[in-house]
Amino acid sequence: MKSSTRQELRDVVVGLCVSAVVVLAIVLVFGPSFLAGASTYQVYASFQRTDGLVIGNSVHAAGVKVGEVTAMDLVDGFRVRTTLLIDTNVELDTDASAAIITDGIFGGKLVLIDIGGGSDLIEDGGTISYTEDAVVLDDLFGLIISQARAGKDVGTKEDNR
Repeated sequence: MKSSTRQELRDVVVGLCVSAVVVLAIVLVFGPSFLAGASTYQVYASFQRTDGLVIGNSVHAAGVKVGEVTAMDLVDGFRVRTTLLIDTNVELDTDASAAIITDGIFGGKLVLIDIGGGSDLIEDGGTISYTEDAVVLDDLFGLIISQARAGKDVGTKEDNR
């Protein structure tokens, strides 16, 4: 064999090995849930305010990601009906609750589910009845500032007596 043919053969083998390593890495990173056919079920939760919550945000239970927000629709007098896709290994009781919280001080929003302790389970397509709306930091800061001003006004009036 000519040396150029050996060089080409070596290049092809190296290329195939690199391709195999890349495919293996992708399978290891994304494959376990995809290959296992990670099944999910859908539940709904309605909120008055969902400020900052968007499709694709995480759903957590006990600090662990158990699903994601897949849809948000305006229904029944300006309530927001969120569709949550939950892993099937997470069983939600009929007294489960959902709250929209901030992930840390400056993080994005997520839905936090308290799984509940009842004996009946929410089935696929069921609804989480107990919900808590998102806290809007602007509203909270406004309340704190107004309380501080009210306290300052009271202190000034007492000083003038």
